[in-house]
Amino acid sequence: MKKGDAILVKWWDNWVTHHPRTKKIMFYNIYENKARCDEIICRLQGNHYFNYMSYLEGISAAEEVYLVTE
Repeated sequence: MKKGDAILVKWWDNWVTHHPRTKKIMFYNIYENKARCDEIICRLQGNHYFNYMSYLEGISAAEEVYLVTE
């Protein structure tokens, strides 16, 4: 995934509970991909991000992530 890619993210319930402006499923254009720390920054406002390696291990705030393509 790279900057500008369109993704759908399904967040875990505890993430949604602690981030009031977050919905269970949200659409983003990736703001930044920080390769040095495996962070995918979805949106700066509201601090929406997830760690890609943690996601692959099943311990991320993101429950499911889908890359949206044409």
